[in-house]
Amino acid sequence: MQEDDNTPARVAKLLEHVPLPREPRNIRDIAPSPPRLFSTRPYPPSEQFEVWKTRMASLIDVAPPEGRDPALGFEMEYLTCNMADVVFTSGRFAAQTFARIRSPQRSTRDIWWLFRVRAGEAWFETGERQIHARPGAMFLISLDDAFHGRITDYDGLVLGLRRSAFAEVADRLDSVRNTLLTGNLIDLLADYLDRLEMRLIHMSSDELRQAGAATANMIGACIQLLPDRLEQARGAIESVLFERARLHIETHLGEFDLTPDRIAQQLRISRSNLYRAFESVGGVAGYIQRQRLRAARAELVGSPDRQVQEIAYRHGFRLASDFTRAFRREFGVSPREMRDHVRGKSTIG
Repeated sequence: MQEDDNTPARVAKLLEHVPLPREPRNIRDIAPSPPRLFSTRPYPPSEQFEVWKTRMASLIDVAPPEGRDPALGFEMEYLTCNMADVVFTSGRFAAQTFARIRSPQRSTRDIWWLFRVRAGEAWFETGERQIHARPGAMFLISLDDAFHGRITDYDGLVLGLRRSAFAEVADRLDSVRNTLLTGNLIDLLADYLDRLEMRLIHMSSDELRQAGAATANMIGACIQLLPDRLEQARGAIESVLFERARLHIETHLGEFDLTPDRIAQQLRISRSNLYRAFESVGGVAGYIQRQRLRAARAELVGSPDRQVQEIAYRHGFRLASDFTRAFRREFGVSPREMRDHVRGKSTIG
């Protein structure tokens, strides 16, 4: 969707660019903090890779890809936001290799990283599993595992998930780590995460904490369908479902076969979930009809020379008589009466 595609650029314009700190990242800090936009660009090209390497030293060992001289520059730019239960990171990362080696010197982290690939590719390998992630993929790795891998020039999301926030589903998360996550609920989770980024920059510390807990519930529900987790996340799930369906309806409003069944099929969601998401606005079919009538009314007023039957047809009504009856029920007057009223006001003016 166009809004999602432009979200990183829109967020970048609203945040001040901060030089990437030279000290290693402290992942034990769980205090909510507003989004910051870190970048290696303020440093000379010859220093950029070393700054990044130092920043990641407490977590993983990084290196430039074979054949690339880091002294020529290593540009990174990413937003990061601490939401207590979840650390949200989104941005562009230069191609690199990485490894995490379990050793007495490198302590247990009790953290998963959830990746959402927007552009570029990633390869991860543990002792028993290998994955190749392309644009659109989502996968989970654990910082308690030894692993190695590489990325091309990469754009995407990385969420740090604290084990303490996922105690009830920890076994399930461990069982799917280093695998590509798929399915309708994973698609739904991807939509939710893509839309979260723009919202973060306007949140207070309390709101960030609440959003972190809601995001943890959403992730837990979509990966592990425990009844209590699903109930906790239902509001967020229904909100995302409603927005996805609303945009689909808006795009296809004039098509005669725009029905709840078709929407559910196109969005790959169940009819019961779709109906539940639209309960508060009177149901899916009723919502479609109201949006059609409002769009038709706007055209009726704005294009006084266009025939009523033509307007009805353009907005999904095969018969002008059906359109007229529905219009009168919704607005209390017929289409022609409304047009005459508008014309009368225009003449008086």
